[in-house]
Amino acid sequence: MGRYTFGRLHLLFRGSPEYEPPAVSPHASLAPLVHKHYEIQDLAGRRIFLSEAQLVIADPFAEIQQWHLDAATGRGLSVFLPLSNVAANRGPQEVLPGTHALHDYKRSLQERCRDCFRSLCATHGAVAVASGDEVWTAGDALVMDAGLLHRGLANDSLGAPVPMLVLRYDLVDKPPPGCRRSWLLSMSHLGRSLSSVFRLYAWV
Repeated sequence: MGRYTFGRLHLLFRGSPEYEPPAVSPHASLAPLVHKHYEIQDLAGRRIFLSEAQLVIADPFAEIQQWHLDAATGRGLSVFLPLSNVAANRGPQEVLPGTHALHDYKRSLQERCRDCFRSLCATHGAVAVASGDEVWTAGDALVMDAGLLHRGLANDSLGAPVPMLVLRYDLVDKPPPGCRRSWLLSMSHLGRSLSSVFRLYAWV
């Protein structure tokens, strides 16, 4: 259990005999997608495991999170499942499309940066799961590469807290985070810079 930003409580269920089973109950629905994502690794005999199961509760007036990634292993998968409807003012997730490409070390830095910027230009920067009058409906899953830069937006509502179930999958031989702390911090700074630059780009 911990609070990493004001107003957000993180409850870690991984390894808990009491809380993990109900927390991972959506896995039955997610399993085909997860195994399809890891199909090549599956055929090579590499094992997949649930690396994290947590509940994130965003209280009213919860602050916006810093940009961050979940893992830089190259194949990690993060799943966000809201347990109640999330309107645009209740702290939905926001992502920077294409930033997961920066961790594909099999390719040159130039190729990685090119693909990242191509995606960001196509979306004019950051994309929120819910914006304007849109609502992120309870049970609708956001599934993304664990290397994608993302953050929870501020919860400016006065209603009930917003509970979010987060599940993460990784390869046993490549557990998260797959990088040094300095890289995680650098990516957080990069996220802030990219977000600012593309806000200006969208405005122009």
